[in-house]
Amino acid sequence: MKHLLPFLTGFVAFVIISGVFYMGIMPYPTSSCVVPEDQMNMGAMFFGNALMVGLASYMVNLAGDFSLRNGAIHGAVAGLTANGLLNIFVYAFFTCDGGHIFPLSEVAIDIIANVIFMAISGATIGAMYARGAAKS
Repeated sequence: MKHLLPFLTGFVAFVIISGVFYMGIMPYPTSSCVVPEDQMNMGAMFFGNALMVGLASYMVNLAGDFSLRNGAIHGAVAGLTANGLLNIFVYAFFTCDGGHIFPLSEVAIDIIANVIFMAISGATIGAMYARGAAKS
């Protein structure tokens, strides 16, 4: 429970915020090489998101300075590292129909959005650690 509650709080925050953004604001990628939304492997997507939130939880706990501010900083760094690496590698290494799978503008939007989402998620993780969830 010591680390589970901060992680779960951060994960729920991330899933809600990113769900609103990707399902309601950002249009689904138009590339013919992207799996249609109704065929997306949601389990793999949630597991990947859990890994990124887990990295943020680990970083917040490792830093030991539990606060909204520090949680947000560590969450943003985790989001930039994990999501930035993924997006830039996909952009650099994979092509489709003679071009990149995603245009560079979509890559930039996704990275920036995930840094913000992970900062919010990290802040909730930091708040949970600060309120004593890590002491039990």
